Amino acid sequence: MDKHSNFTVKELNSLPTPAKGSRDTYHDINVAGLTLRVTATGVKSFVIRKRIKGRPIMTTLGQYPAMTLSQARTAARESLNIFSSGINPNDKKIEQRVKSITLQEAMSDYISNRRHALKATTIKDYHAIFNNFLFDWSNKELVSITGSMVAKRHTIIGDRSIYRANATMRLLRAVFNFAISEYEDSNDVPIITHNPVQKIRRNWFRESVRTNVIEPNNLKDWFRAVNSLPNDKANTTHKNTSKTVKDYLILLLFTGLRPSEGINLEWSNIDFNNKLLSIQDTKNREDHTMPLTQYIIDLLKTRKETSMGKFVFPGYDPHKALVSPNKQVKKVIKDSGVQFLLHDLRRTFATYADSLEIQHNTIKRLMNHKNNDVTSAHYIHQSIETLRKPMDKITNYILEQVK
Repeated sequence: MDKHSNFTVKELNSLPTPAKGSRDTYHDINVAGLTLRVTATGVKSFVIRKRIKGRPIMTTLGQYPAMTLSQARTAARESLNIFSSGINPNDKKIEQRVKSITLQEAMSDYISNRRHALKATTIKDYHAIFNNFLFDWSNKELVSITGSMVAKRHTIIGDRSIYRANATMRLLRAVFNFAISEYEDSNDVPIITHNPVQKIRRNWFRESVRTNVIEPNNLKDWFRAVNSLPNDKANTTHKNTSKTVKDYLILLLFTGLRPSEGINLEWSNIDFNNKLLSIQDTKNREDHTMPLTQYIIDLLKTRKETSMGKFVFPGYDPHKALVSPNKQVKKVIKDSGVQFLLHDLRRTFATYADSLEIQHNTIKRLMNHKNNDVTSAHYIHQSIETLRKPMDKITNYILEQVK
């Protein structure tokens, strides 16, 4: 049903509800172009209908009575003025929304857009960086974030860690580059035209290549401190977690796994019968299978006996993976006097392997490093079993040092 009338509040309140499956339309003669649509569920919406270049356009102003009649007429006149200029008000709304998009929204769009290209661990790292160093900017509009703000934030984070400062800026730069290419106005002109991270292009912190390893003469003290973690008197609430961290650190040292690979390890990755560990979706995107020594198999079997979930190294929640064990690492450093980062355990494994004169191709295979040698990669296929003796050799060497 179509009806024309001079809208009044009394009339709008008394409009009947249409029959199921139908919709009534009322046109205001006071403001030509203002229409009220009433659905079978009783919803009353103010809309504008006009043509631009012969094409019918409808824009919704709001719902009655949340939007009053007076407000609807004012909004209608504004929209009709925009229409008269040949501009679609809907495009204007989109443009205004895009201009007000926040850093949090842009971050979510960026992750969603690149979800299939990014590894799950990378996405997890991005969220951690955002929550730790950019969370207070969540509701800031992108257009309000300046180069000076970025430079100041880079310096503040750098006082704690130059590596985290640079990582934060790399993420922020990626989000802004995404926004520049993705968010446009109705004329396909970018809304964001400048990446504020360019402000620090000559002031990135210089990151030295980390070369730290646990020297063999320090290994006994380190190993003792690690094994003592579950016995810490201050650790009365989460003893199971400290035992988990103990086993996690030992596994990293004896296998050379990347910290993220170890922390996300699931029981499905372990083949106890054949004493193998297999990981898919690794950092270099190549599946990795390596033999496990009896020492590590025994450690894992002990863990399996009390396991309640799929993760080999669960956190407080047995159904979720362990979070980064910073507290326990600091405890080991304090008790042993040996400075180390989690990734240093991987470097230590490789260093010990090299000192034992294990062939470099074998070490690369154990570390799951990409092999850029075409001949080696395609014609010398190294059986998993040929890696077992080198693994035993490295394990025996470590155990000899910690006696």
